[in-house]
Amino acid sequence: MISPLAGSKHPTNLLNEAAYVLTLLAVILPVVSIAVAQIFLALAILAFSWERVRTRTFKLAFPPIATPLLLFMAWTLVALLVSSEPQLGLPPVNKFWLFSIVVLICNLFDLRRAVQACHAFCQMGVLASALCIGQFLTVFQVNVETRLTGFMGHWMTLSGELMLVFAVMAGFLLFARPKRPVFWLTGLSAVGLALSLTLTRSVWLATLAGLLVLLLMKHWHWKTLVIAASTVVALLLAAPVVIQRRVQSVVDFNDPSNYARIAIWRAGLRMVQAHPWVGVGPQRVSKVFYDYHPHPEDRNRSGFFPVHMHNNLLQFAAERGIPCALFWLWLMIRLARDHWEGFARSKGDNERTSLYAVGFTSVLALFLAGLFEFNFGDSEVLMIFLFLVSAPYALQPRLSSP
Repeated sequence: MISPLAGSKHPTNLLNEAAYVLTLLAVILPVVSIAVAQIFLALAILAFSWERVRTRTFKLAFPPIATPLLLFMAWTLVALLVSSEPQLGLPPVNKFWLFSIVVLICNLFDLRRAVQACHAFCQMGVLASALCIGQFLTVFQVNVETRLTGFMGHWMTLSGELMLVFAVMAGFLLFARPKRPVFWLTGLSAVGLALSLTLTRSVWLATLAGLLVLLLMKHWHWKTLVIAASTVVALLLAAPVVIQRRVQSVVDFNDPSNYARIAIWRAGLRMVQAHPWVGVGPQRVSKVFYDYHPHPEDRNRSGFFPVHMHNNLLQFAAERGIPCALFWLWLMIRLARDHWEGFARSKGDNERTSLYAVGFTSVLALFLAGLFEFNFGDSEVLMIFLFLVSAPYALQPRLSSP
């Protein structure tokens, strides 16, 4: 039962509290059910809008990312309008409403609410991890073809979510000094184990990089690098054979996933060269792929699924044009810069510092994993990401209007 927060900077009227609770449920439930999470998001928008109308409060707080975000959305609409098949490109536009999370977080949350939401999110993440471990022990024969999916329909979605859960738990353990660190360590270990069992190399890389950055933010010293590297090596040597083989496959260019990504990226670059301004059209990459890939026999190749570019920047450039990709990159850089500066301004180990550290690490992890996967187009991952990168802005007393 979530109770009103004493000392909150937000009015504790019933509608405001309802909008907050609904938003909280919307951002913690994607690890369990995207459908339920989006139902709560829609209800949160209605409650928030109703509360604003009743109180005649129409000015919205918004973080200083309005320009790159709105330009990214606007260029997506331009690419859709000039597309030869605009009806195919509606799904990316339909996802725009998920960005309402930014508005809800910045107008409804403060430090206590943000921390409460992060704690609840971690609990959902541990629950999802427990299910994965249970699947491994009782149901699945884990290999590259049949990977763990947890509550999700695909292992990439699951691993992307657990990557962000891991970042939150590690950030709070390092900077917030939780009252029961043993429970947090146990939960973090469960998430890390489930994440390793997904066999998702790009997310492993991004998670390790994010953890290393968090450790360096806590202890900036060369010994941190040595201890971290030694720990990774020791864990790898003790890991099951299936995980060791998955790591070794990174440098195997005959690996189906490696071949597929390189071939898909080459085709994507040809799309960008042919359509640099507005791309081939939203959601048309898979339809026109073999017009740019001179090997039609790959249709029957194992692991060859050119549904998207397996790279955020290349995906946006190929389907919506180079300007759209640059606007998205601007958005990521602005988010990272703002949260890094917030972390540098915050002093001591506390929950405020941890939120800035988690915000920065979430951007880094999503970007690195997104070099090998189109994770920004995954609604479950996107909803969680928007929550984590918006929460630090809610700590600021004044935010610019869009």
